[in-house]
Amino acid sequence: MTNFYKWLLFISSYAPLYLLLAINNYNFNITPMCYIKQVTDNIQHLVFWIVIIFLFLISILSVSYFKFISLNERRKVPGLKPINEGVLTYLIPYVIPLLEMNINSLNSLLVNALLFLIIGIVYVKSDLLYINILLILLGFRVYKDLNGNVVITDYKRDELTVSQNNSETLRCRKVVKGVYLIRREK
Repeated sequence: MTNFYKWLLFISSYAPLYLLLAINNYNFNITPMCYIKQVTDNIQHLVFWIVIIFLFLISILSVSYFKFISLNERRKVPGLKPINEGVLTYLIPYVIPLLEMNINSLNSLLVNALLFLIIGIVYVKSDLLYINILLILLGFRVYKDLNGNVVITDYKRDELTVSQNNSETLRCRKVVKGVYLIRREK
């Protein structure tokens, strides 16, 4: 997997945030047409909305990879344990932009963009693409096996346990080193 796609997955991991920021910055007190006119008259607001919509669309497209990519190998999944702490820790950066972002302040937008960039660099360099709230919302679960590999799957844990007890191999795809996608066959 290329760094470019890792960046796309990082962007997609914040898709719920884009939606929350859109709701937080939308003026529900006026009609949609009046709001669109207000936005188009203010370049800073217009850029904000273009970026939010663009990031949200990128998120949907990049996560579709996990739904549609072909599975090209088989493997066993020994001793899976759920990874939950990483996802909870990853939620913390959601709070900062929601509480502090002011789309009327260029400084606020720049600080939040810089924070987003720094978190993205850590995410991509550390291969943390499995910490993706959008994947979880789409029904994927994240486990770690006995070998320390991360398994992203839409199987329930008990289904994987049955597979393991029967010494079955499951179709999968290596996403990056030490991260595998195991998905139900269509």
